[in-house]
Amino acid sequence: MKPFPRLKFCGFTREVDIEDAIRAGASAIGLNFVAKSKRYVDPKTAARLSQVASGQIQRVGIFANSTPEQVAHVVRLVGLDAIQLHGSEELDWLPCAQSCEGLAGIPVIRALPYRGIQDDSSIEEWSREANDCDSNVVAILVDAYDPTLLGGTGKTVRWDLLYPRPKAFFASKAGMQESSGTGDASAAPLILAGGIDRHNVMQACQIARPSGIDLASGIEIEPGIKDRDAMFRVAELAHAYFEGFCFEES
Repeated sequence: MKPFPRLKFCGFTREVDIEDAIRAGASAIGLNFVAKSKRYVDPKTAARLSQVASGQIQRVGIFANSTPEQVAHVVRLVGLDAIQLHGSEELDWLPCAQSCEGLAGIPVIRALPYRGIQDDSSIEEWSREANDCDSNVVAILVDAYDPTLLGGTGKTVRWDLLYPRPKAFFASKAGMQESSGTGDASAAPLILAGGIDRHNVMQACQIARPSGIDLASGIEIEPGIKDRDAMFRVAELAHAYFEGFCFEES
């Protein structure tokens, strides 16, 4: 299985918060390059933040509707280990990215909403990529739907819609596989985001049974300013869950 972050904390703007995330045991941090986001960081600032994390934790850049060339420029300037697509990118974005210096082979996390069968087609399309061992897409990140904002809203996903895992997550380029309802190796890895915090993280995991989790607003005092105690508590609970639950995919 392609590696993906089990515990990702997103939306960093300060070095001290990244240091705390590393100490807490997060597996990845997210740096947000979406200009409209409350957690936006410019590439120069992000390069400084990236140095704090270099060699210690995976650095994921969050982009929305940027061209591959624009993303490649930021990846080279900042020093990123993976990218997350959070806009309306189509699959043809991927082959274009392969020709850009710095993007060939870089892991891609695709963020999508899931509200039920109305979103099955997009989940199925990207799951085919995530389930292809030759693709750079390593996971599907399910976030809460918002008509204007792209993540970080604090809205909660319908966890009960995600387990048993919808058939769309089992799509492969060889055709649709039947869902066993157990989240086994034939399903695209699902990273759960949207409204998770220290108070509900265990409940979210027990209901949705994700492969990983992602938090931004749930570990903050205010947008971009992290709550150290919240990060440590979430990490403690998440690690307890992932270490105690025997995933069929592992």
